[in-house]
Order: sequence, then structure tokens, then C-alpha cells
Amino acid sequence: MTCQFCGRTRCVHLDPEDDQYVAPVEAKLATQPATDEVARQPLSGSALFQLVGLRDLECQICRYCAPVGPYQAALRFQHGMLHVKAGQAVAVRRGLPAGAVRFEIA
Repeated sequence: MTCQFCGRTRCVHLDPEDDQYVAPVEAKLATQPATDEVARQPLSGSALFQLVGLRDLECQICRYCAPVGPYQAALRFQHGMLHVKAGQAVAVRRGLPAGAVRFEIA
């Protein structure tokens, strides 16, 4: 909203308690479309697991979270192979030490 006196969006004439006052941030949020989780699809070639928080790894396709612990690598491998067999991900072993696997979204 603009001030009826000076024509500015924020000025000394507008009061936050007034019906005419709308903060610029609130006005901007009202005009932007809401972001939806479904609209945010992972890109092909990006890593299957992403870091969430400090130690949690989350699958970008199905939002599975590999729990922190001594078996996190095994659980991540097992879950990644499920997506490889379904054709949603690719296992990349080239350039990694023996026994290491990196999963990328197909």
C-alpha cells in the first residue's frame, strides 16, 4: 500500500496499527507463489543422498533418512541399490577406493 499523503510504501505517515499499513516483506510474500515439495524434483546426475543437519543423510527421491550409527554406510548402500534396481539411480564406482560406491540420480 502506498501512503495517501506522500505516495511512498513506507513513510512516517503510516502506522503499523493502521489498516492502510502493509510491510513490504509481507506484501512480497503475498505475491509470491508457495513453494511445494513436489515441485522441487532432484536433477539427473546429482547425488542420491544429501546431508541434512550435521550427520543425517536423506534420499532425495523418497526422503528416506539413513540413521546415524555404525551401519549407516551399509544402510545407505542397501537403500541406494533399491533405487538402482528400480532404474531411478545409477551406482558409480569409477575413481573411488575399492568397495566404495557413489549413487547418482538417473
